[in-house]
Amino acid sequence: FAWPEQSGSSGINAEYGEVEWERWLRTPGMPLVVPDFDQSLQKVVEELVGRWGTGQTAATDLDGLTPQQVKAVLTLLHERDSATLGTVATLDKLFSFSAYKNCDILAAWCRLAIKVRHKPIVPVALDFVTRQGRMKYVRPIYRDLFAWPEQSARAVNAFNEKKQFYMGICRSMVTKDLQSILVSQERMG
Repeated sequence: FAWPEQSGSSGINAEYGEVEWERWLRTPGMPLVVPDFDQSLQKVVEELVGRWGTGQTAATDLDGLTPQQVKAVLTLLHERDSATLGTVATLDKLFSFSAYKNCDILAAWCRLAIKVRHKPIVPVALDFVTRQGRMKYVRPIYRDLFAWPEQSARAVNAFNEKKQFYMGICRSMVTKDLQSILVSQERMG
């Protein structure tokens, strides 16, 4: 690398003179040129979500995946409602997701398992949210548990026992979630 003065170039203006700065800076919407990003990591995730969504699992499914990809798979299964109770039980047997120490993966797993009503996840999820004080994990899991009629009381009891453990904003937001769910359940029931 050489400075423009050393390389014989007339400087930055000559090197970047053809960039249409006004269009780049002032045109609304997508960039004028969209780079072709490497999608190989996402393709692996999408393929696995597709297979797991149809119940096709194998012990080698996670070989070579990064933690971010594992979290992405679990999150997409949750968002797309594509996993069944049977698939979730199989996944836990194959990969022991309920025993993961990675908080992002465990939180995504808890949410997926709660969504399909996998009862063995309840003690795992409650243990996780009563040990982990981060609102990004605590609030969605409590919200999911509060919305599960058979486990709602258990989740409320766990929250009430441990609510002083949480920071004020987390405690306040989970309390609001609980109140909101209770109001909506009263209207339905």
